[in-house]
This record gives sequence, C-alpha cells and structure tokens, in this order.
Amino acid sequence: MNPNARLPPTPSGHPVIGHTLDFARSPFEFVDRATNECGDLYRMELPSVDVYVLAHPEYFKQALVTDIDAFGKTADFRRVFGNGLLSTEGEQWSRQRGILQPLFHRDRIRGYGEYMVDATQRRLATWKPGETRNIESEMQDLTIEILFATLFGRELPPGEGNDLRAASEGLNKWFAPTSWLLPNWIPTPSRREFGNSVERLRTEVRQLLAEYSANSGQADSSQSNDLQQETLLSKLHEAREASGQDRLRTEEVEDQMLTMIFAGYETTAAALGFAWYSLAMNPDIRQAFHDELDAVLGDEPPTPEDITNLNLTNRIVTETLRLYPPIHTIPRETTRDVQVDGYQIPADEEVHLSIISAHRDERFYDDPLSFQPDRWTEKFEKELADHAFIPFGGGRRTCIGREFARLEAMLVLATIGQQWTLEWASGDPTITIEPEITTQTKNGLPMQIRQR
Repeated sequence: MNPNARLPPTPSGHPVIGHTLDFARSPFEFVDRATNECGDLYRMELPSVDVYVLAHPEYFKQALVTDIDAFGKTADFRRVFGNGLLSTEGEQWSRQRGILQPLFHRDRIRGYGEYMVDATQRRLATWKPGETRNIESEMQDLTIEILFATLFGRELPPGEGNDLRAASEGLNKWFAPTSWLLPNWIPTPSRREFGNSVERLRTEVRQLLAEYSANSGQADSSQSNDLQQETLLSKLHEAREASGQDRLRTEEVEDQMLTMIFAGYETTAAALGFAWYSLAMNPDIRQAFHDELDAVLGDEPPTPEDITNLNLTNRIVTETLRLYPPIHTIPRETTRDVQVDGYQIPADEEVHLSIISAHRDERFYDDPLSFQPDRWTEKFEKELADHAFIPFGGGRRTCIGREFARLEAMLVLATIGQQWTLEWASGDPTITIEPEITTQTKNGLPMQIRQR
C-alpha cells in the first residue's frame, strides 16, 4: 500500500474497541450515523478487522461491474457455502452457473407457477380464522415447501421441512453481530449453533442425494413429465456423473445443494414477511391490493399469465425489496489496492456494499422510509440512478434466481391475499430489523389472520 494514500474516514467511536459496541447495540442505526458523519464511503474499526463500507450506486457499479476482479468473495462466504455458486470465483463459478442456468430459464420458471400455488394452498389449509401466527416464520416454512415442490421435484407436506429449515436458519448465526465483531477463533453460542447447523444441513443434503441416486433419479410421480426430467437433484446428479468441464465433484454438489436450500427460500421468505407487515401498516394500500386481486383473478387461482395484470401487487413486491432488502449488504474482499473516489482501500480488506443505505437514500427516493408502492412508475424507474436499486446484486453475478423469486413472491401474495387479510397483532407496530446473512426481525411478525 502507498504510505501516502488517503484512507476513508471513520465515524466517531471509542478508544481501543472502535465501533464494536455501537454496531453491536444497533447495527442499522450505526450505519445511518456513519453515513451521516462520513458520507458514502467510510471505514468501520473493529477489534479483529477493519470493514470498508460503500454506500453509493456509483461505488456499487465499480465493485460489481467495472472493477469486479478487484472485489472477490469473502472468507466468510466460503466458510458458509463452501464451493457453492454464492462463494466460488472465476472459471469454477462460470462452470457451475452454466450447469444450473437451465433450471432458471424464463420458460421453465413459468412452469413452476402451478407448484408454487399448490404448495401455498397446502400451507393455507393449516390456517384457522382469527388465530395469530408469526408470519415471518410462516413464510419461511412456505418458501422451503415451494423450493422442494419446484427445484427438487417432490412434495414436502407442511411440517415435514422443520428440521431442514432449522438447520438452514443456523447458517445465519455466523453473521450475528455479536459474533461477527469478534475474531473467528473466539467461540460464541452463535458460532456453535452455526457449526452444528452446517453439519446437520450437510447430513440432510447427503441423504437427499443418496435417496435420489437409490431411486435411479426418478422424481415424485405426481410431478409432470417435464419436471421429472430436470430438477436440481437431477442436474447435480448428472453433473456428478459427468466428465470434463461438465463434471462437479461430490463436494461441489453438496455445496451447491446447501447453497440452493438456503438461498432458495430464506431471501424470498424475508421479502414476503416484510410485504405483509407493510400492508398491515398501510390499510389503504392493503385494501387496494385486495381489490386488484378480486378484479383480476376473481375466484380463480393466480397463474404466471396473470402476473402482468397485477400491477399494484408487482409494485408492492418492488417497494418491499427496496425498503427491506433481504440481502442488506454484499460482502467483498479486495484482491489488490483499489482507488474509490480519491480514497484507497488496501488489498485483502473486507468491503461491504451497503444496499440498504442506497435503497433508503433521499437523493434517490422521496420520503425513503415510507412504504410507497406507487412511486414505481415507468418514468421513475427510467430516471432512477443505475445501481440505486439492486436487491438481487448487479453485474455478471446478479442472482441466478431473481426471476424465480419475483414470480414466487407475486403468486404467494396473490394466493394468500385472495383468501385472507393479515392484521398486526402486537400493540407496538415498531419492528427492529437485524443484519445476518439476510435481513431478519428481532421478535418476529405476529399477525392475526382473518378470512375474507
């Protein structure tokens, strides 16, 4: 590093421990304060590491597009996802993406719509009018059931995925603020839970792959012939048996499964939970949402063909992804010294792209903390700064499942909204959000469900 290089500024903190206490007490409040004090680029000082935070769309573009080779994946992502698609680089990533991409082709995704709706209906059959449920947890249960119905080609009845979901949730614990602030060698309850979850999830993954191999790659007979021919399990089994460039090692196959299980349900579940919360807090928008469903769908279940006519529902999904991005930050590690807007970030340093900061920036969004689906007009989207809205990342590593996730969110909202109204069931409507891998609430989302 150039000794005369100018490092980014640091927010006010404490001697020795730097920003540890402030961040641990309230991570997102610290982020707001840091950007107010230092602007769009600052350095967070922790006992074990310095974290360089980028909070402007132009910086996102540099990290994700123009200077992408200078910003690699972090050791934490490799620790969680091994050699899965979220953590690999270069040729290995390109090879894995090419193998999995056919599962996320637009036409194939539309073919998943029926299974998304059916899984939602099975979950709704367990609901009773007037009861209170934690909708954050309900949406996690539902999206893992949808994941199995679509990408795994098998029905997972409500309740049967609890162990798998519990193991997957534990991956978040590596990123719990109280652990993340400490050196990796210090044991914490969250880190122990993470380690146990990794082992449990790998055991589940190996069992799924073994069952598939034992059944000669036959999917559940209730699925269509098209989905029988190609599921995530079949693609990975085929890749494990292939040779040359198309082959994935057994370890890669397991890591791919682990990655898809976590990424395939956790992020969409977060978006759905926050969408229901936002509708409960805005009854006029909720009523307009129900009115749109009645006008477009009537009593018929939603299909992918209906999506283009559900304009408000689509804007609700988009606004939720803005205000509560499931991936609140994108972690990277510099592979060399990098110049960002006159400052230097040294090589081998951790860098975070603060998506939630840009999504809530008044320079790009009027009244950014309010839930306003109607802001998403064609004119507004055309004028919005490039990379000011990136809930699925950006550049060549944009999330492979982004269209899958949007279709799922639309169909789930429509299916539930046709039959049920969700109302906030706690006295205090304020929620506290916390940063793990995905954006989580501190105390869940208690909702009273009323049949329409």
